[in-house]
Amino acid sequence: MDAYLNKSRLRQISAADKRGLENVENYINDHYALDIPQELLEKIAMMSGTKLKTLFSLKNQMSITEYSQRKRMNIAETLLSTTDLEIKDIAKSVGYASHSRFTTLFKKYKGIYPREVKKQSFASHPAADCHKHSCRRTFPDPADSLPL
Repeated sequence: MDAYLNKSRLRQISAADKRGLENVENYINDHYALDIPQELLEKIAMMSGTKLKTLFSLKNQMSITEYSQRKRMNIAETLLSTTDLEIKDIAKSVGYASHSRFTTLFKKYKGIYPREVKKQSFASHPAADCHKHSCRRTFPDPADSLPL
């Protein structure tokens, strides 16, 4: 029922307001690592603060702050599982000066601590972290399997 009501309310948003909301979303997506002032988003959307917050929440089912945080956490999750960057560096790269704040929010949105993502990533791709530990992964020599 809520989904139906929200869809009918979304149809009531003017085309200009929809474009304004899309511009805000695009700006956040492109500048997620920065602290973006509410006033700037209001100018981008060409809306008052109250109208922007209301319409943004209606369209996205979350506040502007939550949208920004979720974007940051999604990027961080990718970096945690695909790079060998340290967690504190990933936290900084997605806009958090505080490692502990990043960890708290990551756990809130992803249900797992960043270090656990790193461990899972390393467990599934052990060679990815070899350069840190000077390990050498040995592979069978194809010549060993040739018949004599």
